[in-house]
Amino acid sequence: MPQSQRLSSVIPFVAFERPACPKCKAAMMLASIEPVRAGVDLHTFECAVCNHVFEALAAYEDPMKSKGLGRWLQGDLHPPR
Repeated sequence: MPQSQRLSSVIPFVAFERPACPKCKAAMMLASIEPVRAGVDLHTFECAVCNHVFEALAAYEDPMKSKGLGRWLQGDLHPPR
């Protein structure tokens, strides 16, 4: 049965590597991403070796509400130097 994490243990808004399977330690494959609510997706990983399924909540920032978008629309966003 899949395990899910509570929102309090959500992985912060950063790219993360594929988790190791808790049963056989093989690298798991991302099987699906489903929206839960605004700013939170459910990532489902499956192990190709032992077929174990792991689910984790992942938070993200809405790009349409980011500070960078407002600056870009105002023409104030510049490439790094």
